Amino acid sequence: MKTGASYLRYAAAAVFLAAAAWTLAFFIGREQSPETVRAERAEVRISIVAEGTVWRRETVIVCGGDGAYLAHKPGDRVSGGSVIAVENSVLDDYLTHLELSGGAQPDRGEMRGLTYAPEAGIFSTFVDGLEACSLEEVSSAEPFIPQGAVGKIVSGGWYFIAETPETDKLRRGQSVTISLPDEVSATVISAENGKAVLRCRDGLEDVVNTRRAAFRITVSEAQGIKIPDKALHRDENGTFVYVLRAGIAERCKADILHTGDGYVLVREGEIREGMQIILDSNL
Repeated sequence: MKTGASYLRYAAAAVFLAAAAWTLAFFIGREQSPETVRAERAEVRISIVAEGTVWRRETVIVCGGDGAYLAHKPGDRVSGGSVIAVENSVLDDYLTHLELSGGAQPDRGEMRGLTYAPEAGIFSTFVDGLEACSLEEVSSAEPFIPQGAVGKIVSGGWYFIAETPETDKLRRGQSVTISLPDEVSATVISAENGKAVLRCRDGLEDVVNTRRAAFRITVSEAQGIKIPDKALHRDENGTFVYVLRAGIAERCKADILHTGDGYVLVREGEIREGMQIILDSNL
């Protein structure tokens, strides 16, 4: 046992001396210490920016006659059955009714020339002719605006049909966020062949007048050690960096979590916060 223990001590010392000699020879050959950077712990938001089409449930409001008075402002939330538009020919009668009734909205059939909200929702005067399209059609359909259209009622949630080559970062059922600029939660319905469909329950007010847009989609967040990508080395055993510790260059495995612009985020393990990472690519 004594002989075995001595052998292990000698072997460890030999390895240490060899590493020290290699490092010393390297430094002497360079005539200066290698450039290093401190490894820092970081949190990275992994996101993509995608252009696409907004789809929502929307019903166009059509009013006949020679023009109409709008009873609501764009952006107002209206209840189903409320008066939306009044034909100019009956506007005086309508205003008189409001005055005599203390502001009550006439019942259906009580007065001609009135257009009512088919359901509760947000009133908008933005009509682009794609309101009647299905989710599958809206990205490619030809617009058609009905004659006499004065606005629409938008209700429910909404969908974003994203066009992106990075659909590999998305998967069906995945929870993500969309910046409007305020962030809202979304669920990936499908993602393939350069197109992803995301369902959003909140933020309808922000997109009620939007059809085409570019949004930032945050796919996930990752925590790890952030280091410059020029510090990486690769061989048949994988990806690694050299760490300068006690004047000796040590090889440490780099388990990459995310690749960014000029940096990588690696899993904290052999590489830890505070280590001096050697940047020299000639090691």
